[in-house]
Order: sequence, then C-alpha cells, then structure tokens
Amino acid sequence: MLVTATLAHAQSPGAGPAPEPPAATGAGVAAAAPAAPAATGETAVEARLAASEKRAAELEKRLAALEDAQVAPEDDDGRELLRIYGFIDVGVQRMWIPENSALAAALPQANALNFVVGNFNLYLDAQPSDHFRFLGELRFTTAPGGAPVPVTPPPPGVDARVSTQPFGAFDSTATAFGSPAVYGGLVSIERAHVDWTRFNLFKVRVGQFFTPIGIYNVDHGSPVLITAAIPFFISSRLFPTRQTGLMLYGSTFTGAWELGYNAYVSNGRNENAPFAFDDNRGFGGRLHATYEDPGKLTLKLGASFIASRARDWVVDYKFLEGSTDIHSTWSFREYTGAGDVSLDIGKTRLRAEAAVVRVLYDEGKREGGFGVYAPDAWKTSTYAVAAHRLDFLNMEPFVTGAALHAPIYSSDTLLQFGGGLNFYITPDVTLRSQVLHTITTILREESSAPDFHTTNVLARLILAF
Repeated sequence: MLVTATLAHAQSPGAGPAPEPPAATGAGVAAAAPAAPAATGETAVEARLAASEKRAAELEKRLAALEDAQVAPEDDDGRELLRIYGFIDVGVQRMWIPENSALAAALPQANALNFVVGNFNLYLDAQPSDHFRFLGELRFTTAPGGAPVPVTPPPPGVDARVSTQPFGAFDSTATAFGSPAVYGGLVSIERAHVDWTRFNLFKVRVGQFFTPIGIYNVDHGSPVLITAAIPFFISSRLFPTRQTGLMLYGSTFTGAWELGYNAYVSNGRNENAPFAFDDNRGFGGRLHATYEDPGKLTLKLGASFIASRARDWVVDYKFLEGSTDIHSTWSFREYTGAGDVSLDIGKTRLRAEAAVVRVLYDEGKREGGFGVYAPDAWKTSTYAVAAHRLDFLNMEPFVTGAALHAPIYSSDTLLQFGGGLNFYITPDVTLRSQVLHTITTILREESSAPDFHTTNVLARLILAF
C-alpha cells in the first residue's frame, strides 16, 4: 500500500495534456521538452520506493526482535523455570507382633489388616538460569494422627497411659456452622537445596540434602527401589539420613569408568533439630565409581565416611535466683564408615551395603534414664537384595536379607529375611509385594532371653507422575 500510494503521487504532475509546440521549426525542441519532466518523475519514484523499502525492512527487523524475545524462554532448553513431578504409593499391609509387647505398644496398627497411604511426595524442580538449579521434595503425611500420646492424669492404679492421637480435628476457621472435621497431617521437607552446576567436576550444593551414603539413602523414592520395605540399614537411623550444610561434588570419565566424589560440612544429625546448638560441625564424603557396558553390565562401587557430634539442648530456669542454666543432658561423637556395591547383569540386579559406626558418649552425658543408659558401642548393619526381571507378565521376583548388631533395649541383634514380587504394569505404574520375617535376639552367651519374632506382609501400588 505504501509503494502504490507513492507511485500515484509521483505520477500526478504529468497527468495533464502536453503544451502545443510553437512552430514547426522548433519540432525538435518541442519533441524533447516532455523528456525532462519524465526523467524527474522516474527519479522521484525510485527515491520514494527506496525509502519505503527501507522503512519496511526496519519494521520487519523490529517485529522479528519482538518475536524472538517472546519465544526465547521456550526455545532455551537449559532454562526450565519450574517443573512439578512426584510419586505416590498406596496399598495394604498386616503386621504380626506378640500382643502386649513393647513393640506392639508402640505400633497401634499391629495385628490388624490396614489399607495405607505410604508416600505422597512432590518435587519442585526450578532452573531459572543455565547453571543454577533448585530441587525441593515435600512429603505429605498423616502424622501425628494415630500416634500414641500420653493421657494425663492416668487412671488410678496405672503408672502411665497412652492413647492414639485423634486423626480428625474441628475446623475452627470455617465460617459455616457445623463444618466437617479436617483430616490431615504434617508436611515433611525431605530435601531443599540450590545447586551451582557450571562444571561437571566441581559443583556446589547448599541447603538440606540426603546424606550421600550407599544406595537406598540417595535413591529413596518408591518408584526406583526394588523392595517395598526399607531395610534396617536406613530405618535404624544408624547414621544421619539428611543433613543441612554445604556440599561439593562432581564426576569425570576415564575410559569406560565414571569417577565421582562428594564432600560436605553440615550441622550434623537432623533428628533433634535442623540447626546446630554449638560450633561443632559434621563432616563427610563419598567416593564412587561406575562402569557401564550398555545392555550387558553395570557396576557401581562406593565408599563413604561421616564424622559428627550430636547433643540435646536444655534450659533450667531458676527464677528466685535470677539465673538461667543452658546445657545438654546427653552428647556423643559418632564415626561412620560404609561401603556399597550395585551390579546389573542383563535382567539380574544385585544390591548390597554395609556400615560400621563407633559411638562415644561424653562423660556424664549418656542417653537413657531409670538406671538404664546407652553405652559406648560399635554398631554394624548390612543388607543384600537379589532380583531378576522375567518376560512373563513383566514381573520381577526378589529375595532379601539384613542384619543389625547394636544395643537395642534388652537385645543386641536383629536378623531379617524375606522376598517379594514386583509387577511393572507400565513405565510409570508398579505393583510391589513383600513378606518379611524379623528375629530379635541376643548373641551374648550369658543371656537366656527368648527370641522375639515378627512378620510383615505388605503390597504397594506405586504411581510416578
């Protein structure tokens, strides 16, 4: 349209009739006279056409710049602002425990068939720039609903009484009278850390992270595990499973091997508090190596070490004296060494881990009470899992065994063995089932206490999304 308007305007002066030639003798001059205006008109058209083309090119350039700015975040694969994903496992279980035992008193769900919601975890994965990433994992639980809590005062003739915490609670914030009770629990921060990933060999992680030890503690999500139950190696809290601090990590390749490391400083154990009560820090690290022949063999080896201190924090107020006494009632040092091996040969998977822990209490700072106190001790734990994937119904049978040797109330050893069957229904849906039998015993020769037996049967339907 711009070009057409320019041409029409340039041609308008020559639209009228040409003047009459004055005489025949001036025919040559008269014939040449109209040529000058025509040449002038063509020059003007070319000039205006060039200006229009220049303006159109500038407009196209500006439009392209705007379009690039709008699509840049989508086209940049290294800059995903936020992804949300997770998993859930639900199912059924039953535990057989001797009635009226100390363990049955701590587990109200024992000796009854239960439908359960196991884990409901959400991941928040953000990468606002090329070399920075945030990963958060939240677990939604029904705790403390159903947990034993003290009943005060206890009835006459009873030293102490506990009862289950009500699961539902009246919603006092509702505006409508007679609103139903609210059923829910706690939200647990499994991990929350920011990573700087500029170099493969040198990366930095800050925040709350899983302790880099072994296999199960790092790959803890239900969809990636083989067994439906967590082995003693993790559930016994032999070492801190999570820590808050600063970690350096990275890896490099040499031939067919990948070699990696983790090194960190932290607040230590998180069970008592996520922060530190003093300037004693926890330290640790891990070295690992991976060899992979795709489709045939994958071998992973790891060695880990942890050194930390743990204590409680107590305040005694003496108002009459106007003083405050801040101290600890228990404190100890712990040193952990662990090793792990993971081997995949075709469709067969083998996993094994072992750990040794040395616990040393400070003088006069032992846990316990009523004349029973925790001793300095060596603690050991190990487990092994073997599984094989079958083409029939895409299922995977497995067997497992575990052992824990440590001061445990009046016992010192737990032995566990069992097996199960997994069905891989789709890449995102798995059904796991497992049977476990546990024997609690005492290896000391002078003890005559009977063994304590429990059996656990469980099944979990796991969905990753």
